[in-house]
Amino acid sequence: MSLFNIKTSIKIGIASALAIILFQVSNLFLVYKYFKYDYYITAVAVLFLITGFFISRYRQLGINTEASTDLLENLTGKELTILQSIVDGKSNKEIAAENYIEVSTVKTHINNIYAKLSLSNRREAINVYKRKFISQFKA
Repeated sequence: MSLFNIKTSIKIGIASALAIILFQVSNLFLVYKYFKYDYYITAVAVLFLITGFFISRYRQLGINTEASTDLLENLTGKELTILQSIVDGKSNKEIAAENYIEVSTVKTHINNIYAKLSLSNRREAINVYKRKFISQFKA
């Protein structure tokens, strides 16, 4: 877990604790007469779930669009070769035969590429690769 994720988790935890304390204080007032405490906890949990989802999507999109071209420099030579083969539309089996390695090794390299670039599938990897080289020709 990265330092950024830990800081975000701590912030969300503190916000959740403050919300629970706020609702505990509200028990002392008239609000509790109209709604059960369980409804408040459920509402807060749903609110933080939705907020966390949108925050992660927003940050993920920001990271993928801004830093993905620089992240290609973090790939090893073999990973770049495999990424190029993916862009060429080759299957894992074809990549393995071409590089004289096992299919499981190809899958490991592909998973490393996805992890380093914060991607989840081949289409995203192809787009990042093409965006990198299109931006090089424009510069």
